[in-house]
Amino acid sequence: MGVLVWSLSIVFGIILLVIFGDRLSDKIVEVAGKAGVSPLIISLVVISLATTLPEITTSTMASLTGAEGIALGNALGSIFANIALVLGLASVIKPLKAGSAAYENSLVMLGSLGFLMLLSVDGSLSRLDGALLLTAYALYLRWLYKKHFVVGVKGEEKHHVRAMPQDYALLLIYGGLMVIGARLVVYGGRNIAEALGVAEYVIGATIVAVGTSLPEMTNAIYGALRERGSISVGNIIGANIMNALVVLGLASLIRPIPTGASTLTIILVLMAMLPMIWELKRSGGLDRKIGVYFLVLYAVYLVLLFSGTEL
Repeated sequence: MGVLVWSLSIVFGIILLVIFGDRLSDKIVEVAGKAGVSPLIISLVVISLATTLPEITTSTMASLTGAEGIALGNALGSIFANIALVLGLASVIKPLKAGSAAYENSLVMLGSLGFLMLLSVDGSLSRLDGALLLTAYALYLRWLYKKHFVVGVKGEEKHHVRAMPQDYALLLIYGGLMVIGARLVVYGGRNIAEALGVAEYVIGATIVAVGTSLPEMTNAIYGALRERGSISVGNIIGANIMNALVVLGLASLIRPIPTGASTLTIILVLMAMLPMIWELKRSGGLDRKIGVYFLVLYAVYLVLLFSGTEL
């Protein structure tokens, strides 16, 4: 009976991901058109919020209960998986064209990581650090709004935001349903693996790690298949910025949290992030070559993990 329930959980989760991943991709383009901005901007903020909500909720609850864990290490792991696994897979399927705005925001992503690591040098994130991280994100949103949503030319607005609140609500709902689908896949896959006697660390590094990235992965793949590379890239850049500034900012604002990450983890993140930024600057997108590089890098990460290397 258990295996049947777990199998149905995986099937139903995949159905949710496929259906609402498709609807989300179309809705992003629709809302972007109404708002007069690139789909990349909608993906940077609204979709990233929807797909990062589980991390925000989990880290906030962990902070409230005093079970914070190694915050910086977890955030870096998520950022690495988003680039190496998700963008790697999407760009191998089809090269992603994202435009100049993606490069600009990728620099913000790098700056967010640098700011987080600077605040973490003393081994913890204080409440003041948390407030600074959230303030940095608020300033980023203000910059995005002034640059892309309200653009003045000789005192005259180029375009107005015409998207209705329900449009943005649907984006969040579709993203939330994809997160639920991912959780169902993880639930079923984890229980089946445990029943088969698969080691816990293998489950964590494969089923759980991939499962938590499924909303971003589904969105990125749909973006690639429909030649909407800005959606794929925008979602990942936005999610990484939120992981660095909002997830840890909220958690440390509630309760000071310990930070810790091995030098190897930091090197792996930079080995993924810096080539991504360079390629976005050079060509405005990500081609299959860099996609293969990302996937090889992720494979190296898995080898290191399974060999017992501390990451």
